[in-house]
Amino acid sequence: MTEQEQIRKQQIEAWLDAKAQAQASARFKKRPSEDAPLSITSLMDAVTIILIFLLMNFSSDPMQVTPRKDVLELPLSTSKLSVKEKTITITIAADSLLVDDKRVATVKDNEVESASANSLTIEPLKALLDEVVEDTKRLNAKTGAAFKDVVTLIVHGGIHYRLVTKVLYTAGTSNFTKFKFAVIKGGKLSQAF
Repeated sequence: MTEQEQIRKQQIEAWLDAKAQAQASARFKKRPSEDAPLSITSLMDAVTIILIFLLMNFSSDPMQVTPRKDVLELPLSTSKLSVKEKTITITIAADSLLVDDKRVATVKDNEVESASANSLTIEPLKALLDEVVEDTKRLNAKTGAAFKDVVTLIVHGGIHYRLVTKVLYTAGTSNFTKFKFAVIKGGKLSQAF
């Protein structure tokens, strides 16, 4: 190899080293510094999608009923209506009477144990409903909303009509005038001739 070729080779190697060094420093410059702000756009997209998913799942049904075998089984219905708003719920199960999932009294043999057999009013239920009405009216006065006198009844299929009548009468004495019954959609309409 001649001296000129060696110089040429050294120049090429020096040029390649300089180019490699320039690329390495360019990569280093692209790395964000510790003081650089964090870009959270993709994180915001993911959180938004999760939030929409949760809202769609949890806000689709204002009333959730968990059936329990031999204690709370709803009757079937051919009704096409669905629940549109949350109301105060009174649950009459085979073993208990509840208002908005708060136990009011014990039910045994289709009678409320703490209620008088001759009276239509169930006193523990009336006391709690009066309290709920006062709290709701107080809250509505602050927000300017009107009091909704609607009660949704969730009644076990094996409960006698007399107990349902007592609950309806007691709710009526506590300023509730509209009643809805929770049922399971999917019953078949049949007529006996």
